Amino acid sequence: MNKKGFTLVELVCVILVLGLVLTMVYQNFFFQEKSLRRQREWSEMNIKGRKASTYIAKQLRIIGYSRKIFGSSHSFGIINGTSNGIVYSHDVDGAQWGVVDAVDIHSMTVSHDTLYIDGNFAIDRVASLQFTYTDTTGAILPSIIEVDSAGEWQLLGGAPIESIKYNLRVYNPSVTNPDTINYYGLVSLRNKRP
Repeated sequence: MNKKGFTLVELVCVILVLGLVLTMVYQNFFFQEKSLRRQREWSEMNIKGRKASTYIAKQLRIIGYSRKIFGSSHSFGIINGTSNGIVYSHDVDGAQWGVVDAVDIHSMTVSHDTLYIDGNFAIDRVASLQFTYTDTTGAILPSIIEVDSAGEWQLLGGAPIESIKYNLRVYNPSVTNPDTINYYGLVSLRNKRP
């Protein structure tokens, strides 16, 4: 007798094999999607970190810039430079050349995990921002005050800062062991100060 069709055992075996194959395909797809998401997040963080690093270098380069008017006694420079933040002045606003006013004072600080430049949000997911200052004699300083917020020179007999080294570290919080990206820079200040 010739029977046509499949037995119940054969159908159950086929369903089990298909279930295993579909499970493996789904897990592979899920793993690929997770990996792609992580790469996209890192790419976005890298772009933001590079932009922030470029902006930091540009701002540090113009510390102390001044279009001094004859007879002006105001000085521009680092108002308060610490290892994890900096307040500085430069004269690019054009409102009152050679005079330190509120728009000439700038800052870079990290609060919690966010970098603020001039009090405005710049980038989040910041692990740290560190500065090291080197004066014109070659001495490396952890902190410095060159001028006060009124433009009075504070380094009586001291040497002004010649270069600033910075290290910006950003991280990706969506992974269990957060990886970090470091952005280093060594910036020579263009402007001579007293």
